[in-house]
Amino acid sequence: MNISLNDEPHEIAEGMKLKDFLVKLDLDDFNGWAIAINENVIPRDTFHAVVLHEGDKLLLIQATQGG
Repeated sequence: MNISLNDEPHEIAEGMKLKDFLVKLDLDDFNGWAIAINENVIPRDTFHAVVLHEGDKLLLIQATQGG
C-alpha cells in the first residue's frame, strides 16, 4: 500500500496504524510534532487507533520557537 509523508512516497503494510508507521520511522517521541492526514490534523491521543489507507497524504510538522 502506498502513502506519502511530506511528499515522499512510502510503501506500508495494509491496515498499518499511524503510530506503528511513525515508530517504524524512529519517530516515537511525539512531543512537539503535529500530524495531518489529507489536511486533517490528527489528535495525538488517537495515533494508536488511526488506520492508514492507500493514497493517504501525511504532513508532519515540528513545532519551532522564534521571535
